[in-house]
Amino acid sequence: MAKEKTPPVEEAKWWIDRGPRKEREKQTQLGRGIIEKRVYEMLKDYSQEQALRNVVDINAQLLKEHTLVPGEWRYHSLGVGAYPAKRLNKIKALLPLPANAHGLLIDAGYSLRALITGDPVGERLVDINFTEAPSLDYWVGGELVEERLFPNLDEALRKMRALLSRYVNPPDSTGQ
Repeated sequence: MAKEKTPPVEEAKWWIDRGPRKEREKQTQLGRGIIEKRVYEMLKDYSQEQALRNVVDINAQLLKEHTLVPGEWRYHSLGVGAYPAKRLNKIKALLPLPANAHGLLIDAGYSLRALITGDPVGERLVDINFTEAPSLDYWVGGELVEERLFPNLDEALRKMRALLSRYVNPPDSTGQ
């Protein structure tokens, strides 16, 4: 008997489908178990546009709540556990902020988000989610400009260390 082929990751991610909502609702054969059906029912009317607005609003709100000092990290706990201190210290040590950058570490227990911005605060924003497979979202003027995925924490830190200044600092008039 031939092994069943696993669908590519993009096909398995039905909840991030970018198609019209009516097309998503037609997908009735998703998941065969009780849990899969329950998750589908919870997310079938999920609005990505609203979720995007919520993320942008939350980032701006958190940045306003904290007094950010250029070149220094600030810490904010969501009160749902603590990210491992060893990993937190590794991130702070291996991802130094550029002198004019402001950084906020948001501890969600199982993950840590780093919001990094230059001046004016929030105009250019790097949002790094440190999980088992870290990801980066780069925003300019409230618009998502770039997304990146990294295979692990070490790779994310290595690449971000080299790119962080370019993300945070606007290009000068010569395009540099």
